[in-house]
Amino acid sequence: MDQSFKEQIAEAMREVASITAEQADQRKRSNPYLLFLDPRDAADIRSTTGIIPDAMNVSLYDLKVTSDAELPAALADRSGEFIVACQQGPMGALAAYALKKRGYHNVSFIEGGTQAWIDAGFPTSK
Repeated sequence: MDQSFKEQIAEAMREVASITAEQADQRKRSNPYLLFLDPRDAADIRSTTGIIPDAMNVSLYDLKVTSDAELPAALADRSGEFIVACQQGPMGALAAYALKKRGYHNVSFIEGGTQAWIDAGFPTSK
């Protein structure tokens, strides 16, 4: 039987580490190669919280179904560190889990998403 959307989110949150916005910022400052990903549609990013500076926008759909050859080159190195953030957190967990299932090992998502990033006093761009 197929999982409900809530069940998918719960599984993703069990399988992928969550971190706070402050931890994400600390990791960003200590690892210049870290890559932030935002799995939302570009229009959603512009109409809501904006995006974490230097984050790459790759849709959740692409992370789930696009072939490796079609993903952005920045995702070629599966040994890198990746932090995923959506608006509130659940889609970020799903996207991080999609990466984990593709063989990425150092993946986490920001608890509370980009909104938590903003609430912690960090900037975004539209």
